[in-house]
Amino acid sequence: MKPLFTSIIISLVIAMMPGLPVEALGLKVAPLEYRSTLKDGEVQQGFVDVSNPSAQSITVKASVQAFKQIDDQGGLQFYDDQQVSAGVKLDVTSADLGPREALRLYFDIDSKALPEGEVFAAIFLTTDPKQPRNGVGQLVRVGTLLSIINKTPSEHSAEITKVTLPFVQLSNTVKGTYSIKNTGTEGTGFYPKVNVSSRPWGSNQQLEASLLFGGRERTNDFSVNAGLGLRYVEVSYGASKKGQWVVTVAPWMLIVALLILLVIGMEFALFRRRRKSKSSTSL
Repeated sequence: MKPLFTSIIISLVIAMMPGLPVEALGLKVAPLEYRSTLKDGEVQQGFVDVSNPSAQSITVKASVQAFKQIDDQGGLQFYDDQQVSAGVKLDVTSADLGPREALRLYFDIDSKALPEGEVFAAIFLTTDPKQPRNGVGQLVRVGTLLSIINKTPSEHSAEITKVTLPFVQLSNTVKGTYSIKNTGTEGTGFYPKVNVSSRPWGSNQQLEASLLFGGRERTNDFSVNAGLGLRYVEVSYGASKKGQWVVTVAPWMLIVALLILLVIGMEFALFRRRRKSKSSTSL
């Protein structure tokens, strides 16, 4: 273990809600997520780079908590857990970062100290400026999510509950959403790998869904290259399948179709005009 500040910090908000800023009030961390698979008795070491992009010195403190999902939107609840705290070891729990200073932080994950199966933890990083601005101090907490498989993973089961696709898509790449539910026991969690296929003459690919705890259901975006024409797009996990028919049309095909319709319309108008002209002449 390196003598420098040893911990893992990933932004828990960013890891579960993509699109939020990576930087949080004077603290920047990378990577944003850590996954680990441990054998019996194994100890793994990891690191994260932490930097202070601001012009102000800050004090950094680290702590460890377990977490679980509490709703179908991926909301998390954090709580103290002695086994998790013992299994994710932080050599130093406090350090100072000067203006625009960076540290490589190290941590150990101990298989012997953690419960068997899936373990979900967050290591929080709390910052507190040494010299408050305008007499008001800032207290900010960011953290990382750890997804650990310790020895033997739990049995997983899930089902596809819904697939939503626009019927007409102006591309050979079909985009939509699917919902998947973890039908396993409460407290278990995993990243389901679903198959997305299109037929006939389409592609088949495997996609990883968002983290899903037992009893929870989440919606994920997906895209698949389906080719052009009438296609049946299907999302499956094991024996559970849901699909929908779609029509994929290239933009140039729409232009051609509009031109054809315009020509037909003009020909029809001319035809009606000629018929009226003939009727008038015969009278």
